[in-house]
Amino acid sequence: MYITITAQKMGGNYSQSSADFVGYLEKENEGLEQRDMEHFFNQYGDEISAEDVVKEIDGNTAKLEKHEPRFYSITVSPSKYELRKL
Repeated sequence: MYITITAQKMGGNYSQSSADFVGYLEKENEGLEQRDMEHFFNQYGDEISAEDVVKEIDGNTAKLEKHEPRFYSITVSPSKYELRKL
């Protein structure tokens, strides 16, 4: 299984907002009916709006310096064998 955890950068600087990244993820839902869409989720709910996601991530910057990443992207890519077992 291939797993990466990557700090999100724009050029040589860390992004100050998650809005562009959330917008990129939202493109997966374009043209889909509501029942087929993938939604954001947290420990409290399964259908979190993109606006709430951006607000929560961007608002959680206490004790972060300007040169520190504001959020990370996690990629999990199981092998064909692992997918069959899931």
